[in-house]
Amino acid sequence: MLLNLNKKSFLSMIFMSAMVTVLTAQDYPLQIYADIENDRRIGLHHPKQVEELLSMQIANNRLQKNVQGYRIRIFSQSGQAARGKAYAVKDDFLNSFPGQRAYEQYNEPNFQIFVGDFRTKTNALYLLKQIVRKYPSAFIVNSSININ
Repeated sequence: MLLNLNKKSFLSMIFMSAMVTVLTAQDYPLQIYADIENDRRIGLHHPKQVEELLSMQIANNRLQKNVQGYRIRIFSQSGQAARGKAYAVKDDFLNSFPGQRAYEQYNEPNFQIFVGDFRTKTNALYLLKQIVRKYPSAFIVNSSININ
Protein backbone atom coordinates (compact mmCIF):
# COMPACT_ATOMS: atom_id res chain seq x y z
CA MET A 1 0.00 0.00 0.00
CA LEU A 2 2.84 2.37 0.84
CA LEU A 3 4.39 1.67 -2.57
CA ASN A 4 1.17 2.58 -4.41
CA LEU A 5 0.86 5.80 -2.42
CA ASN A 6 4.39 6.79 -3.47
CA LYS A 7 3.59 6.12 -7.12
CA LYS A 8 0.44 8.22 -6.84
CA SER A 9 2.35 11.00 -5.13
CA PHE A 10 5.09 10.87 -7.72
CA LEU A 11 2.60 11.02 -10.60
CA SER A 12 0.77 13.88 -8.88
CA MET A 13 4.00 15.85 -8.55
CA ILE A 14 4.83 15.30 -12.22
CA PHE A 15 1.35 16.43 -13.22
CA MET A 16 1.57 19.54 -11.04
CA SER A 17 5.02 20.40 -12.45
CA ALA A 18 3.72 20.07 -15.99
CA MET A 19 0.77 22.33 -15.23
CA VAL A 20 3.01 25.01 -13.70
CA THR A 21 5.26 24.86 -16.80
CA VAL A 22 2.30 25.20 -19.16
CA LEU A 23 0.81 28.10 -17.22
CA THR A 24 4.15 29.90 -17.08
CA ALA A 25 4.73 29.37 -20.80
CA GLN A 26 1.34 30.87 -21.59
CA ASP A 27 2.25 34.12 -19.84
CA TYR A 28 5.49 34.47 -21.82
CA PRO A 29 3.91 35.18 -25.27
CA LEU A 30 1.53 37.65 -23.64
CA GLN A 31 4.52 39.55 -22.26
CA ILE A 32 6.14 39.59 -25.71
CA TYR A 33 2.98 41.04 -27.26
CA ALA A 34 2.83 43.68 -24.51
CA ASP A 35 6.47 44.60 -25.16
CA ILE A 36 5.81 44.91 -28.90
CA GLU A 37 2.80 47.16 -28.32
CA ASN A 38 4.88 49.40 -26.07
CA ASP A 39 7.74 49.58 -28.63
CA ARG A 40 10.16 47.78 -26.36
CA ARG A 41 13.05 45.76 -27.75
CA ILE A 42 12.90 42.00 -27.52
CA GLY A 43 16.19 40.13 -27.24
CA LEU A 44 16.70 36.62 -28.56
CA HIS A 45 19.50 34.49 -27.21
CA HIS A 46 20.78 31.66 -29.36
CA PRO A 47 23.96 29.67 -29.84
CA LYS A 48 26.66 31.09 -32.10
CA GLN A 49 26.18 28.17 -34.52
CA VAL A 50 22.65 29.42 -35.28
CA GLU A 51 24.06 32.82 -36.28
CA GLU A 52 26.67 31.14 -38.51
CA LEU A 53 24.03 28.95 -40.23
CA LEU A 54 21.81 31.98 -40.77
CA SER A 55 24.71 33.91 -42.34
CA MET A 56 25.48 30.96 -44.63
CA GLN A 57 21.82 30.76 -45.72
CA ILE A 58 21.70 34.50 -46.47
CA ALA A 59 24.89 34.24 -48.54
CA ASN A 60 23.48 31.25 -50.44
CA ASN A 61 20.22 33.10 -51.15
CA ARG A 62 22.14 36.06 -52.58
CA LEU A 63 23.91 33.77 -55.08
CA GLN A 64 20.64 32.45 -56.49
CA LYS A 65 19.22 34.24 -59.48
CA ASN A 66 15.97 32.27 -59.74
CA VAL A 67 13.35 31.07 -57.28
CA GLN A 68 10.03 29.29 -57.60
CA GLY A 69 7.15 31.63 -58.24
CA TYR A 70 4.47 32.42 -60.82
CA ARG A 71 4.18 33.80 -64.33
CA ILE A 72 1.21 34.34 -66.62
CA ARG A 73 1.09 32.58 -69.97
CA ILE A 74 -0.58 34.86 -72.50
CA PHE A 75 0.24 33.04 -75.74
CA SER A 76 0.90 29.50 -76.96
CA GLN A 77 0.74 28.38 -80.56
CA SER A 78 2.40 26.02 -82.99
CA GLY A 79 2.76 26.17 -86.73
CA GLN A 80 4.77 28.00 -89.33
CA ALA A 81 3.61 31.50 -88.37
CA ALA A 82 3.69 30.90 -84.60
CA ARG A 83 7.13 32.44 -84.02
CA GLY A 84 6.18 35.71 -85.68
CA LYS A 85 2.86 35.84 -83.82
CA ALA A 86 4.63 35.16 -80.51
CA TYR A 87 7.01 38.08 -81.01
CA ALA A 88 4.12 40.33 -82.05
CA VAL A 89 2.16 39.39 -78.90
CA LYS A 90 5.24 40.03 -76.75
CA ASP A 91 5.81 43.47 -78.29
CA ASP A 92 2.13 44.33 -77.94
CA PHE A 93 2.16 43.31 -74.29
CA LEU A 94 5.29 45.33 -73.49
CA ASN A 95 3.76 48.40 -75.14
CA SER A 96 0.45 47.94 -73.31
CA PHE A 97 1.97 47.18 -69.88
CA PRO A 98 5.25 49.07 -69.54
CA GLY A 99 7.37 48.02 -66.60
CA GLN A 100 6.36 44.36 -66.86
CA ARG A 101 8.68 41.67 -68.16
CA ALA A 102 7.84 39.24 -70.96
CA TYR A 103 9.63 36.03 -71.91
CA GLU A 104 9.40 33.93 -75.05
CA GLN A 105 9.89 30.20 -74.82
CA TYR A 106 9.91 27.40 -77.33
CA ASN A 107 8.51 24.15 -75.93
CA GLU A 108 8.31 21.92 -78.97
CA PRO A 109 6.10 22.37 -80.94
CA ASN A 110 4.72 25.53 -79.26
CA PHE A 111 6.00 29.08 -79.14
CA GLN A 112 4.88 30.58 -75.83
CA ILE A 113 4.93 33.99 -74.17
CA PHE A 114 5.04 34.30 -70.37
CA VAL A 115 4.82 37.57 -68.47
CA GLY A 116 5.76 38.73 -64.99
CA ASP A 117 7.91 37.49 -62.12
CA PHE A 118 5.67 36.99 -59.09
CA ARG A 119 6.62 35.50 -55.73
CA THR A 120 2.97 35.00 -54.75
CA LYS A 121 -0.08 33.87 -56.65
CA THR A 122 -1.96 36.88 -55.28
CA ASN A 123 0.39 39.27 -57.09
CA ALA A 124 0.02 37.28 -60.30
CA LEU A 125 -3.77 37.40 -59.97
CA TYR A 126 -3.63 41.20 -59.77
CA LEU A 127 -1.94 41.43 -63.20
CA LEU A 128 -4.11 38.65 -64.63
CA LYS A 129 -7.24 40.66 -63.85
CA GLN A 130 -5.74 43.60 -65.76
CA ILE A 131 -4.71 41.67 -68.87
CA VAL A 132 -7.50 39.10 -69.23
CA ARG A 133 -9.60 41.48 -71.39
CA LYS A 134 -6.81 41.78 -73.94
CA TYR A 135 -5.54 38.19 -73.56
CA PRO A 136 -8.61 36.07 -72.71
CA SER A 137 -6.72 32.76 -72.74
CA ALA A 138 -4.15 33.98 -70.17
CA PHE A 139 -3.62 31.93 -67.03
CA ILE A 140 -1.17 31.61 -64.13
CA VAL A 141 1.54 28.94 -64.16
CA ASN A 142 4.16 27.84 -61.64
CA SER A 143 7.56 28.88 -62.92
CA SER A 144 11.14 29.61 -62.02
CA ILE A 145 11.25 33.41 -61.83
CA ASN A 146 13.96 36.06 -61.85
CA ILE A 147 14.46 37.82 -58.54
CA ASN A 148 16.59 40.70 -59.87
